[in-house]
Parts: sequence; structure tokens; C-alpha cells
Amino acid sequence: MKRISVVGLLAAFVLTMAAHDFAKAQVLEDTPPRDNFYEKENTKDRLPRPYVYVREADVYIKNRVWRMIDFRLKMNQYFYYPIYPVQDRISLMSLIIQGMEEGTIVAFDPITDDFTKQLTYEEFIRQNTSVTELEKEDLDNPGTYYTTYDTSSFRVENVKMIRLKEDWFIDKQRSIRDIRILGMAPVIQQFDENTGEFKGTQTLFWLYYDYLRPLFAKTESFNRHNSAMRPSYDDVFAWTRYFESYITKIDNQQDRSISQYAQGIHVMLEAKRIENMLFEIEQDLWSY
Repeated sequence: MKRISVVGLLAAFVLTMAAHDFAKAQVLEDTPPRDNFYEKENTKDRLPRPYVYVREADVYIKNRVWRMIDFRLKMNQYFYYPIYPVQDRISLMSLIIQGMEEGTIVAFDPITDDFTKQLTYEEFIRQNTSVTELEKEDLDNPGTYYTTYDTSSFRVENVKMIRLKEDWFIDKQRSIRDIRILGMAPVIQQFDENTGEFKGTQTLFWLYYDYLRPLFAKTESFNRHNSAMRPSYDDVFAWTRYFESYITKIDNQQDRSISQYAQGIHVMLEAKRIENMLFEIEQDLWSY
């Protein structure tokens, strides 16, 4: 009788452990293990740091500037990679498209940069999807052809530049030069399908920067020096301005971009001249 009781207890113990292991397996399957040795809490609850309030009467000088950030430059490559999200990292363009799809980001039509006509995610995908009719030979029946369709749609890796629209101004109340980004626009390059010749650039849509700040503040960018101190995308654009760029236009009487009145190397020389002029405006306010 004692032997039967012992066997029964062992069987019950084995069944209990099996059920416990099964329950643990279910928990692990539903909630995957944390891919870090500590819980990252600061980033997901972060809010954008508010700008300093500026009165109209305190704006002494203001210039509107358009500039281009090229992701192919070494300093800017952290905007481009990873092309597709991995672990806790996401590229700038993937973040924007994800935000548009979820409805947390509002896009505007690329025709103008004054943020007047809204562009939905569905409209954007429809505008950037093309269907080409092709005639292909049936390999099983030589000489017989059939019709097929090649669909090319938008791909985030094709975006290698982004345009900024910003205001540079002198705040006489604080006695400083300040910069406020108004908008940004992803840009793709266009090439001839037959010759491969560069045809120009195409602006996909415009984004109002203040609408982006809540999402950007909650998303980390890459820090090649210290992964424990990653700045948010809002820190990068609104505060540290940790990127390399060049000016493509400054507000002017004819509303012309630099490429409309300069060619070749003179485009970059003119951009550099404007950049120096903006810095000298602040320096000329002071006497030593």
C-alpha cells in the first residue's frame, strides 16, 4: 500500500512540474524576454522640450532658409540605417512612414511648402505605386507569350535626402540667434530608366515639424559613441542640430533657389556664402 502511495505522489509531482513548465512556456511565448539588462522607461514617456516663447516685438532680424540633409554623408548615415527596424532602432524614414500609417503623423501635399493641403497615407501610396504591363514568353511553350504586370511601389531605402524649412532669427530679448525648424520633406532622386541619367529630385510630401515633435521625442536616434546616451530625434533636429547639410534657398525677391541662378561648383560656393552671412549677422551685433 505504501508503495502505491509513493508512486502516486511521484506521478502527481511529475504532472505538476510539467504543467508548471507548460505555463512558463506559454508566458514566454506571449511576452518575449526583454532584449536588455534594464528597463528603458525614460524614452517612451519623454515629451518634447518646449521652445522659449518669443514675442513678435523681440524678433530683430529673421531669414527663412531651406537646406538639404544628404543621408549618404558619413555624419548623416544614422538617419538612413537600419533600413528596416531592428530591436530598438528605427531609421528616420521608417519612423515617418510608420507614423503616417498609424495616423500619428500628418503629411501635406508636396506641391507647396505652406502646409495647406493634407495628404493621407493611402493617397501617398497610391501616388507612388506604378503598374507596368509586360509581355513575357512562356518557357514551357516557346513562341507563346502572355501578359504580366510589374508593380513598383514606394520603398523607404530610396529616400536618401530630406529637406528642411527653417527660420533663423535674432531674439533681442535674449540677445541670441535662434533657429526654429518649420517643416521637413523627404526627397528622392529620379533617373532615366534607359540611360540612367540623373533627371532631378522629387519631393514626396511636407511635414509640419511641430506635429512631429511628440513622436520624435519618444524615439531614439543612434549614438555611435555611447548606446546608453542616445538622443531623441527631436533632440537632434530641434536642439543639438547634429547633422551635416547645405543651403538650397534663402528667402529672396524672385523666390529663386540657388540652383536657378548658379551652376556647378558655384551652387555650393553660394550656399557657403549664405551660411557665412547668417553667422556674421549675429557677430556684427556685438562690438568688442
